[in-house]
Amino acid sequence: MMTHKSSASLPLAVLHMTENNPPPSSPSQPFPNLGDVITTDDVSQKGSGSYKADYVNWCRTMHLLHVHAPGWQFALATAPGGGHVWKAPNETGYVVGYFISPDRQTSPHFPQAVMDNRNNAIAFGKVSARDLTDSHRRCLCTAAAAQFGLAWQLWAREEVENPHREEKTAKPSAAPTVAGLSKEDQYLVESERSFLLKWIGDMPKNNREAFCKAFRSKFNLAANAKIAPAITSKKHEVWIQAVMNEYA
Repeated sequence: MMTHKSSASLPLAVLHMTENNPPPSSPSQPFPNLGDVITTDDVSQKGSGSYKADYVNWCRTMHLLHVHAPGWQFALATAPGGGHVWKAPNETGYVVGYFISPDRQTSPHFPQAVMDNRNNAIAFGKVSARDLTDSHRRCLCTAAAAQFGLAWQLWAREEVENPHREEKTAKPSAAPTVAGLSKEDQYLVESERSFLLKWIGDMPKNNREAFCKAFRSKFNLAANAKIAPAITSKKHEVWIQAVMNEYA
């Protein structure tokens, strides 16, 4: 089994984010098996109806690792040329995560695309600090599922003790196309509006106020106009989805 010892002068906090070229991972499987750790108390939900999704918050993931895999630390591998964003052949960005054990063994590398709110890969040259930190948290959770089995049930759509799964309901049909209206002016169905309004309601207060101001400016509304009644069409949905990360 291959191991690696760090320099005593290099603190673990630095290794957590900056270690480059980690040693080869162990050829065997010495890693914790956390496949049965999560319960329904660990699972949160976001969205509603057909948009409902179960997930384990990244902070809770870290807490579970601290409790059930003490000493294991997550890190992003440094990309060629520096930084933590790697460039894919099609010029999009991705990160590479791995875990370091208390005795300096490392898990296999696990790639994670840098994605926007629609799960589309972001061009390497357009990756922002927020995109990177979001991808770090996503990679932490996906790598923990891949290497330790933590919360694997959510990715495989299996039940977690008491079922806390997405409701298996038919996807609502789209609103009927209205003749004479452009594609962007077509109406939203109620479930689409409800999802957007819930997301806005969940924003921190200051972010919500900034979002409302930006929405009024974008769609030429009065300075005191209410936002909820104005969200009616596809163009509103498209714009809101494009700025979700900015105001979350």
